[in-house]
Amino acid sequence: MDDRYEIIDLTPNYGRSRFSRVEIRDILISVIVLSLAFTLMMMRGNWKYSDVGLLFLIFYALSFVIITLSFIPHEMGHKFVAQKYGAWSEYRKSNNGLIFAVLISLLGILIAAPGAVYIRGYITEEQNGKISAAGPIVNIIISAVSIGLMTVFTNGWLGTLFFMLAYINAMLALFNLIPIPPLDGSKIIKWSIPVWIAMLALAGVEFLMAMGLLF
Repeated sequence: MDDRYEIIDLTPNYGRSRFSRVEIRDILISVIVLSLAFTLMMMRGNWKYSDVGLLFLIFYALSFVIITLSFIPHEMGHKFVAQKYGAWSEYRKSNNGLIFAVLISLLGILIAAPGAVYIRGYITEEQNGKISAAGPIVNIIISAVSIGLMTVFTNGWLGTLFFMLAYINAMLALFNLIPIPPLDGSKIIKWSIPVWIAMLALAGVEFLMAMGLLF
């Protein structure tokens, strides 16, 4: 009888962060289109100015930075923690969600469901809760840093940038913490109610601070 056996690695590069070409493509498309939607929302009522082209480029650059520092870190928070647990995890864009975001932005509103991080593998309830919490936690951290920078840069484009980063990241955290499937809050609260309450409180305080309604 042959006692030899072969060890097969079912999850190559276990615990390491990795990207596929398709995922990188979908991330770039999502950022470009979301930045356009955000720009169109901010441009509402500003098309009458003579320097509208320059204004559009400035708003797009600002939108690109905001989306890159808000949307992408949230999704990567989910992705990296899932991969830490050995699961397959990649972001995929939603064409319908991106098109809807652009169309609704023309009304001066931004409602975006550009895509999601898809996960495959054996994940426990606790791990699923931590994976779900990672996205809003990243937004809470970015909002906190931005609030601090708001006190330093109170005027000009930098002041506007840090205000918008603080506000949008706090809003992203609050929205995703709503305990209704498929939002992150539904999975976090299933794992740990105290963690969900603490995150909700932090995001709420940040939102009020960003709006100048607290402290």
